[in-house]
Amino acid sequence: MKSTINAALPAQNLMLDLVQTIGLKTIEGTEKLIALQLQASRSLLEDMANQAQALADLKDPQKLATHLTSMKNPASDKISAFARQAYAISTETRDAITETIQKHIHEGQDVAQTWIETAAKTAPAGTEPMFAAARNALSLVRSSLDHAAKVGQQAVESTDSQVEATTTAKRVARTRKAA
Repeated sequence: MKSTINAALPAQNLMLDLVQTIGLKTIEGTEKLIALQLQASRSLLEDMANQAQALADLKDPQKLATHLTSMKNPASDKISAFARQAYAISTETRDAITETIQKHIHEGQDVAQTWIETAAKTAPAGTEPMFAAARNALSLVRSSLDHAAKVGQQAVESTDSQVEATTTAKRVARTRKAA
């Protein structure tokens, strides 16, 4: 019985490590997003102050109209750049968390396999079919998780390519509009 309990300790340690690692990666991503938001806010305030000063200095209505028209494009470019940077940070964080989870899943499966083998060695006679079923179940779980990871990765790649295509299309449209 004691060896069965000792075999469960690595699984507990693995789970604690997983929770801590995901928490830290989430905090790192959040810190990057907050820093980006503060940087964007600072830039926006500086731009607004500069624009207000420029508007205050204009006396000619025609120059004022030209200036107001030119104000739209830099703001939209900055918003697009902010969105791209925020998406990149989110993607980076998502990838780090996904990698961590996949690593821990495989380690957890190895721990479960070791636990099953340890328990099977100390189990009374006649329990072999139960352990064979447990091994089979673990094998099915492993293949199901691998398949789910592949499908999830395909979905992520599809989403990333759609975002890239949309970004490229918007960039081309802006370029054509400016020309």
